[in-house]
Amino acid sequence: MFRLKDRPMAVQIWIILGIVLGLSFALNTLLFPVVLRYSFTNETYSRIEEAQEYILRYEDLEELSEELSDQKSVDHMFSPQKSNRPIHTVRHILLSEDGPLNSELPPEVLLQIIKEASKQQEEIKRYNRKIDKNEVFYVIRKVQIDGERVYLASYLWERYRNNLVKGTLRRLISLLIFILFISWIASIAITRYLTRPLVQLQSKVKDIALRKWESPVSLNRNDEIGKLGKSIDWMRLQLIEQDQKQQSFLQQVSHELKTPVMVIRSYVQSINDDIFPRGDMESSLNVIEEETKRLEERVHFLLNYTKYEYLSKHQLEREGFNMAEFISKTVNNFMWRNTDLNWELNFEPVKINGDREKLRISLENILDNQIRYASDTISIDLKNLSEESSEGFSSCIRIWNNGPAIEENILDKIFQKYKSGYQGKFGLGLAIAKLIVESHNGQIWVENENGGVAFYIKI
Repeated sequence: MFRLKDRPMAVQIWIILGIVLGLSFALNTLLFPVVLRYSFTNETYSRIEEAQEYILRYEDLEELSEELSDQKSVDHMFSPQKSNRPIHTVRHILLSEDGPLNSELPPEVLLQIIKEASKQQEEIKRYNRKIDKNEVFYVIRKVQIDGERVYLASYLWERYRNNLVKGTLRRLISLLIFILFISWIASIAITRYLTRPLVQLQSKVKDIALRKWESPVSLNRNDEIGKLGKSIDWMRLQLIEQDQKQQSFLQQVSHELKTPVMVIRSYVQSINDDIFPRGDMESSLNVIEEETKRLEERVHFLLNYTKYEYLSKHQLEREGFNMAEFISKTVNNFMWRNTDLNWELNFEPVKINGDREKLRISLENILDNQIRYASDTISIDLKNLSEESSEGFSSCIRIWNNGPAIEENILDKIFQKYKSGYQGKFGLGLAIAKLIVESHNGQIWVENENGGVAFYIKI
């Protein structure tokens, strides 16, 4: 199956340009005769009127009348052999009330012309009719001879107009063919001009895909192709930066994971050999437990990092659910982590439409922060905003703990990636919570209040 977009850019440009020029040529070939015929019809009438004006200005109408009465042809009188005037193709008839003085037109046509002349109110008027499948154009003008009203009827056959149309159309078609030829040559130059930088960009993108991104992408142009080149170069710089961060991250994580694993392995081997590095079994196992916790934290960081990257690139899967029941179930899973804490829960019934799983991750990250800092109390309030919010929010969650206040210098940065407060771990948990809330078109912020810290979430 032929698909234009599967062809090289040069071929696409040639085909499109050929179609446009071909359609233009066909359209012009069809329309030109119509336009020319209309234009030269007016030219024919103008030619007839100019001939009449020439007669009225330079000829003696009485002599003209006498010659016509003697059956001398007006056509002969204005023939090229007698005069070099440029109106030799126009024929004339003088009409009186008694009829025509001279004409080679058929009697029935003359009769019709006489009727038209007698009814004519204007000084001059244009007419046309068919005679034996040939069209004739004529103009009837009122004139005076010896005080008597007569009519000067002048006419041209359609072959005059048709000859003008054919001659002009022949020249126009020749010109169009010449233009098509020049356009084809120009299209080759334009195609090479446009495709050359695209080929360069294609080569650069392949190099970037192969991680050969040392050389910059520079086209030295400011059009759309130049802007595309700048965008690709910006992508190259971002990939270099991302690669550097990834390498640094992997090195850091490798080091952080390697140390506790080596310690745990060496202690386990020593204990298997009945050797206790810390003097006794209990002390040596405590070291293993501490390194295990350290290893767990590193793994938790990796999971959070992966989770953040995943959530930032995937859309929500919305469903309707009861927010109060949702918070209650999530809180119940956290109560066992510190049984000394006092939980104060106050929920109003609220139904929302959102991604239950992602909101659970957001709430868990905030609760994890609360448990870490709370002295002895965590308070959670859920308020229904459906009737009072002008901004479209349906609920507001307030999660407060009576732990230490957040430092003022990081209060407005606490939700940024890798920003952590006092005793904070990795600075990813709250960043994930903010990402999820904002993906629900919600708001999240934190305040130091009532001797503790309160997180607010509006959904």
